[in-house]
Amino acid sequence: MTWVLAWLPRPLNRALGDLGGLLFYLLFGRRRRIALDNVRRAQEGGWVDRGVPAGRIARKSFQGMGRTALESFALLHRGLGYFRGSLVFEGDEEGLRETVAAARREGRGLVLLTAHAGNWELASAAVPEFLGIGLSVVGRTQGGLSDAILRRVRSLGGGEFIHKDGGARAMLSLLRSGGFLGTLFDQADIVGSGGGRLSFMGRPAMTTLGPERLAARTGAALAPLFCRREGGKNIIEIHKPFAPPADPKDRGWVLTTAQALNDLLADFVRRHPEQWMWSHRRWKMPESRGGDRSAPAAGID
Repeated sequence: MTWVLAWLPRPLNRALGDLGGLLFYLLFGRRRRIALDNVRRAQEGGWVDRGVPAGRIARKSFQGMGRTALESFALLHRGLGYFRGSLVFEGDEEGLRETVAAARREGRGLVLLTAHAGNWELASAAVPEFLGIGLSVVGRTQGGLSDAILRRVRSLGGGEFIHKDGGARAMLSLLRSGGFLGTLFDQADIVGSGGGRLSFMGRPAMTTLGPERLAARTGAALAPLFCRREGGKNIIEIHKPFAPPADPKDRGWVLTTAQALNDLLADFVRRHPEQWMWSHRRWKMPESRGGDRSAPAAGID
């Protein structure tokens, strides 16, 4: 079935992705309500244009996720060549290439960071080819057929799939051997108390500190990038990499860098609100099981 869907004409592939995302939006009320609540709160804080209906932003976000699913089938069966004509790289390309060259020269590795925006699965395959590297991707297993598909898609960058839970040793080993690691950083980190209470869009948000801790321990740089759609183009924004700290035990660097990444993502979402996945409780806090309304003021623990 995925093979058949992969070989549909491109306009039909997009239309079915939009339809699938719309059906998910209509049928899965809990996720729809989470997305709408998140968008409205972002609008209240001035991060998203209040003149655009929250329902439109949330619906477009779900349709984008639907497109990502259908495009992942094309990526799986037809390869990166199917997308090559649609890929556009913009931003600090030179800085990223210099960082990659330094990582190779010094054997320190590199962590590439992205978010659930645009077609993030495509980015994990396109960026390694663009840079001429092999990329191992961190993620959670989904179970069943979807897990098998995602593992294959996320291995197209030339590296291995590393399970997020319990994979710290593999990640450290990869970076210390000069390898390249890709991971998402935009979801709340509650489980295991591995996150820090930082700020995202002006509100307290439990934020993963894993990438920063890996960078501090191994001397690897952090390179953020985001993917977005514009018409028939898949644009990958490359941002200035973060150099690792001189002191691997510098917790201040870990927290400051994690906050800077949150701010970078917030700016991206402000500019392209329909491109980000709003259906995750990004602002949930451990003190409040049902949401984050009673969360304390933003700050760094």
